[in-house]
Order: sequence, then C-alpha cells, then structure tokens
Amino acid sequence: MRVRASTLPGTQVRVQVESVPAPREAAQEADSQPVVSDFQQAARLIGSGSSGLVRRLGNFTRRFWKQPPPLENLLFGAAILLYLLTRLWGITRYPIFFFTDEAVQTVLAQDLVRENWHGGDGVFLPTFFLNSYQYNLGTSVYLQVLPYMLFGKSILVTRGIAALATVIAALSVGLVLRQVFGSRRGWLAVLLLAVAPAWFLHSRTAFETALATSLYAGFLYFYLRYRTSNPHNLYWAVLFGGLTFYSYSPARMVILVTGLLLFLSDIGYHWQQRKVVLRGLALLLLMTLPMARFQILHPDENTQHLRVLNSYWVADMTLGQKLTTYAQQYLAGLNPLYWFQPNETDLVRHRMGNLPHLLGVTFPFTLLGIGLSLRHIRNAPHRALLLALVVAPSGAALVSLGITRSLIMVVPATVLAALGVDWLLEKLQQRFKIQAWLVSLPVFLLLAGGSLWLLRQALVAGPYWSSDYGLTGMQWGAPQVFREIDAFAAEEPDVDVLLSPSWANGTDNIVKFFYDQPPFHLGSIEGYLYEQGDLENLVFVMLPEELEMARETGKFESLTTLKIVPYLDGRPGFYFIRARYVDDIADVLAQEKAARQKLQNEHLIVNGQPAEVGYSYLDMGSIDKIFDDSDRSLIRTMEANPLQVVVVFDQPITVREVTARVGGTPTRVTVSLRDRQGELLATSTQEVASEPTPRDVTLKFDQPYETREVWLEVLSVNDGEPAHVHLWEVMIR
Repeated sequence: MRVRASTLPGTQVRVQVESVPAPREAAQEADSQPVVSDFQQAARLIGSGSSGLVRRLGNFTRRFWKQPPPLENLLFGAAILLYLLTRLWGITRYPIFFFTDEAVQTVLAQDLVRENWHGGDGVFLPTFFLNSYQYNLGTSVYLQVLPYMLFGKSILVTRGIAALATVIAALSVGLVLRQVFGSRRGWLAVLLLAVAPAWFLHSRTAFETALATSLYAGFLYFYLRYRTSNPHNLYWAVLFGGLTFYSYSPARMVILVTGLLLFLSDIGYHWQQRKVVLRGLALLLLMTLPMARFQILHPDENTQHLRVLNSYWVADMTLGQKLTTYAQQYLAGLNPLYWFQPNETDLVRHRMGNLPHLLGVTFPFTLLGIGLSLRHIRNAPHRALLLALVVAPSGAALVSLGITRSLIMVVPATVLAALGVDWLLEKLQQRFKIQAWLVSLPVFLLLAGGSLWLLRQALVAGPYWSSDYGLTGMQWGAPQVFREIDAFAAEEPDVDVLLSPSWANGTDNIVKFFYDQPPFHLGSIEGYLYEQGDLENLVFVMLPEELEMARETGKFESLTTLKIVPYLDGRPGFYFIRARYVDDIADVLAQEKAARQKLQNEHLIVNGQPAEVGYSYLDMGSIDKIFDDSDRSLIRTMEANPLQVVVVFDQPITVREVTARVGGTPTRVTVSLRDRQGELLATSTQEVASEPTPRDVTLKFDQPYETREVWLEVLSVNDGEPAHVHLWEVMIR
C-alpha cells in the first residue's frame, strides 16, 4: 500500500500503521478461542488492566519528564488541588458550629429513603422538602441521599460532600477565564475564589447557598461556552440553571433574571442558533415540570414562604413603599463597602472574624475588571459578566441583605478581579519583556500562600473570633455536648437527662442528625420553676444563664453540678445539674400562681386615646408592643391561657371590628364590648386552625358600637394551663 501526502516545510508527521482483521477473519479467530468462565475472564481483565495501567503510568512519567506540560496547566491543576485541600482540611473543626440548616439536609435525605422516596407531603420524589414551616430545600437534599446510603450520618460526610460540590464553582470560574477569555492564567480565578473569606466559610458548610452558587457558576460557564465556541453547551447551561433554581429560594430570582437578561442581550445569536435554542427550550420546559407540579400541590407556598421570612412584600405597605424597600436592599447588595470592608450587618457565624466578605486588596482589580468589561461591552462574555454582577443581589433584596442570600456575588466578582489581575500581568510581561513564568509563578505562590494562611487562621484563631457561643452567636455545642451526655448516660443508665434546646435554632433537627433514639429529652428547667415536677431521677443539662436564673428564684435547696462542658475559650458552656426543691415549694408556687392570675395594669395611648390596659402576666415583651403597628414585636404570657387584654378608654369610642395577630397554633379569639356602666354590648368569637406562621384574625360586629371597654381573650385551643400564648398586634377599628 502506498500513501502520498503533501505537507508544509518543517511540519512533523506521525504515521501509525495497524493491522486489523477482516470481519470474517475476526469472527473465525473469535470462534477458535477456548471458552472460559466469567471468573476467568474477570481475572484476565484485571490482570491485563493492572499491567496496562502500570505500563501507561510508566509511559506517562517518561513523557512528562522528557516534555512536561506547560507551566500554566500545572498551575491550574495545582490550584484545584489546593482548593480541595483548603475546603476539606479540618472541615469538622471549622466552622466551629454544626448548624441546623446543615443537619436538616441529611435528616431529610434519611426521611426520603425511609419513606420509599416520598416526601413529608406524600409526594414521590418531591420538588422541595418541608423545612420546619417552609418548602425551601431541593437539590441540596438529593445531593446527600447517596452519601447517606453509603456512609450514614456524620458531619464529615455531610460537609465533605457539600464541599466537594463547590469544586464546580472553582472549575467554572477558572475555565471561564481560561477558555472563554483566552487567559493562560485560569488558576488566577480559582485561587481568588479560594481566598474570598465569605466563600471560604460557606463552602466548608452544608448550607444550600454554597451549592446554589456553585451550580450558578456552572450555568454561567456553559452559557459562555455556548456563546463563544460550541452551541450545544446550551443544554448543559439549561441543566445547571435548573439545578440552581431548585437548590435555594433566593437563587430562583437570580437565575430567572439572569436567564431573561442573557436571552435579550444575545437575541441575535440565539436566532442564528435557533435549532439548538429550540431544543434547549424543550429541555427547559421539561425542567419546569417539577415546579409546575409543586405549584399545583402547594399554590400558596410562595406567599407563605415570604411570610416565614418576614418579607416586606407581604407586609401592610403600599406598592410604592415595597418597590422603594426593594431598591434600597438591592443597592445595599451592590455597595462595595458591604463586600470589601468588615461589617456588623451579618450574623457573627456568617463572618470570618473581622475579615470582609471579599478581601479588600482585590477591590482595585475588581474595578479594573469592570472597566475592561465596560470597554468591551459589545463582547458577549464581558457583557454577560456585567449582567451577572448586577443581578447577583436580586434574590436577597426580596427579604433583606445577608451574605447567605447574596453569596452568588462571589462568582462574577471573582472572574472580574481575575480579569483585572491578568490584564495587569500581561502588561508587565510586555513592558519588561520577561518570560511568562517569571510573572505567573510569584503571583501563584502569593495567592496560594494567602489561601493556606486563611485556612490556618480559621483552624487556629477561628474558635476565638467570637466569645458568643450561644443562640445569638455561634450556636456551638453539637456534637460536643452530645458526646458528654452519651458518656454520662453510659455511667448512669437509670437517670433521665433533660437537655436545654436554647443554645441553637432547630435543636430537634440537630438531635435527629446524631440519633435515631437519643438518650435524653429536650426541655428546660424553666418548666419546673412554676409547676412542681419530680426531680428525684432527673439531671438537667442547662446553659449558664439558665443556671443563674434557677439560683435567683430561691426555689431550690440545692443545685449540684455533676459535670461541666466548657466552651472553646474555657468558660463553662453546659452544666449537668441535679436539683432539689426547697421544702415549702408547693406553698411558694401556689402563692406565685395566685399573684400572676391577677391582671397587670398600665396606662397607654391606644388609637390616639388615653386608656387603662389590663393584661395577663407576661414573660416576653411589654404590653405596648401590641399597639405599635409592627408585626415584628410581640408579647407572650408566662402561663396564662387564655391571654387576656382589657382596654378601658377614658372616653367612649366607636368600634366596628377588632383584629388580633396571633400565632400559628389552633387559636380561639373572643372580643367583648362593654358600655360606660360595664354592661355587655356585643361578643364575637372566631376559631382558626393551625398554620405555620402568625396570621390576622378579624372579628366584625353586626353594627358599630359606642363602647368604653374592649375585652380580648386569646386561647391556645390545644394547650391547657400553664402555656405560652403569643400575640403580635391588636387593631381596634
């Protein structure tokens, strides 16, 4: 056989000749082979595979040393490995808390498996999972299903899987810089993402916000690849966009607005690729089906979700006021001071000490990247980056600014900063005519060192950045206090242990994460302060402030400390206490109850009129809070059920209706109107069923009444007495 080929001078040509049997010859050859068992075939395959693998590794090593890959490729790979190291090293030690929003991911995954792939609402493979009072978890729960089935429940597995998923973000920003913008330094974006404090913290948790941000980064990468190289990447963009939508509620707004703006921005290109776009739209339609099913089954859930989050969109405000508030929250999310300077806006557990969310030193490069993108705004990738930047706070602004709701901002900010650094390095290289590695290597080492420094700070100094380890701060205690309870229960198996739930939000979810059958119950010594209980075989695990409160009551002859679980800074965190009442505790409690049953009195201005207000004994809030026109303040009875409020006006007023904002438990509200002489004029009663959030109950009368006294009773139907009854607001019209 003769083959002719013409080439340009200096071109190297490699020719490989391989003998391939003809089909019939191959068949005859196969027929002539001896028959072997499946086991023998497997053994041969493993043997040949192992030897082949060793041979390939040897060949790769020889080729690597003879002709190593470009430095930039090595640095990119090293950046990804460093990113993985700084996400996984010490992941159970920092963040120092294990929060309920992390625990619930695996708890719901466990429930899904146990219920044969049905959710809490009985739906097969549910779109969203019920998390307390809201359906706000989706993709993040499914991410934990297989790890749970393989390894069970542990902080290492739950956080580790979530952290591994964030590699999507690291790869995406690096490949955007490298493949879309043509930079040789794709590792720049990877390392800039790695050293962003907000991302460092949240990418080491199992919060769904980090997963949503990673999927959004994947969406942006594949969309830009669709726009610049291979149109078929649009399918991947649609897939990642859909997963982003189902991963986190604020991300729904972000991905919808991003998709709409990108569609309008590149509409000419979409028309050129209309066949691909039509198939992409078909895939998009397919991905909307789970949401359509969810909306049919839960038509009011979106509004309910806003109520749970206490969003101003469901508050008693005009549309203009709501739009103004949205604009304020949105602009706050674009404020560089929020991102590049330390702030007190976010909760302490969502901040890395005094570090800003994005390192201040990267701010000039981010500005430079924005300037370059504005300069090349006709270029689709630059335009897309700017759109992603301005869209990032749109989801958070629906409620209020917070780093968890606006974390997506790190994606465009990182790529823009990388563009700025890369542009500057290129200029330096051209100006001084130096080799690329002399420019790249020092910057790589600087950023890599910064990433390792951040890791060290988190593991060494992080436990002491805040001294508030309780409910308002770090919510530290799981699994440390559980280990101590396990040890105590092993030593004292006949003792009942009552653990205070007041050190964390959603303590029940945290308990479910660690136990199928916990060796303790959740409860507080507070329940034993007003009703006499059996303390004979009971040990309380309580917080320092609860122990101090119990001591100050004088109701206990002794409060004996059996064990102390210290906080990370050495201060006592949890006390194991055995209590004993004073001898006359029955008389003490009876006298207190009689005193509490008397209505308290206070003179207030109600509806612009002076009034004397009588009310049940409270343990939360002051009585004026129910007349302050705010849904965010409330009162709570210490034990009275029903809660009673009696408003006696100095001068008679006309009353047509009374509205009371009550809690979510089954509640009966009764309003009575009385005249100057205290004679009953009218009574109205309404009972409402359970709902997950507070709601307004309006009682209307058959006619307007001139009244001097308004009597209100709020009864928690399913509770006896003592009970805590909540009341947010009373409006007399």
